[in-house]
Amino acid sequence: MKRLLGITLFSIFVLIALVFTNMGDDDLSEPIEKMTNSQVETKTAPEMTVGELKGILTDFQRDVAPQIKNDFERKLAERMYVEMSIFDESIDINKLITRASEQADFERAWLTHAKDEYGVVVTDEEVDGWIERGPDAEVVESQRRYAEAKEMSVYELNHNYYRDQYVKWVVWEKLIPLITERYEESSEQVLDNNRLIELYENEVKDTLYINDTLISPTHLSRATVHFICFNCSKPSSRSIAYIVPATFSPQYGSEA
Repeated sequence: MKRLLGITLFSIFVLIALVFTNMGDDDLSEPIEKMTNSQVETKTAPEMTVGELKGILTDFQRDVAPQIKNDFERKLAERMYVEMSIFDESIDINKLITRASEQADFERAWLTHAKDEYGVVVTDEEVDGWIERGPDAEVVESQRRYAEAKEMSVYELNHNYYRDQYVKWVVWEKLIPLITERYEESSEQVLDNNRLIELYENEVKDTLYINDTLISPTHLSRATVHFICFNCSKPSSRSIAYIVPATFSPQYGSEA
């Protein structure tokens, strides 16, 4: 059952972006602290042809990519740009670049904290095995189209382009019992997946400052977040490991 859930999840996995937060001025001015996970909404992605996706990617390379020197930040910005384009969202390039930079800082801090505080690291072999049991096991059409638009194989898409996301999935599986052990005696709330995520995010936030201002993890849990559903008839609220509902356990290769 868990394996089926994992395979199904990839069809609703954020192929275009890890997450995308609304870029409107109202969202930017709203205090992050007053926003909660209850504001998460789902959106079903319109069908995009390979040609349309190539056009979006070409626009990004022309208008945005030259302004971003860091490879990782450029990749994150590209995912956001493609998603915004798919949903015909207005794109403010300066805001997009800022968000990508902040997200990149948080992604790095997320993994660094796992290593420094909990001793959790993963090997390339572990990550490759996880991908092979999950995303590689059943290729959905949207996955194939995006790989073609990127002029790479599905294998390259999974093992290279989206590898940073899958690394986090593998790390998160190792973090769950450690975070549970740390907080199970002191927590007054049920330690479901959402609560564990919140606790870990808070730890990471405490380590991360940008321009002397503590930032939320790219406003993931405290801003309106869109999840793209590429290959499903109904929107799903499930997404990547550290912002998924408590009912999801990201274990592609596990058996029921």
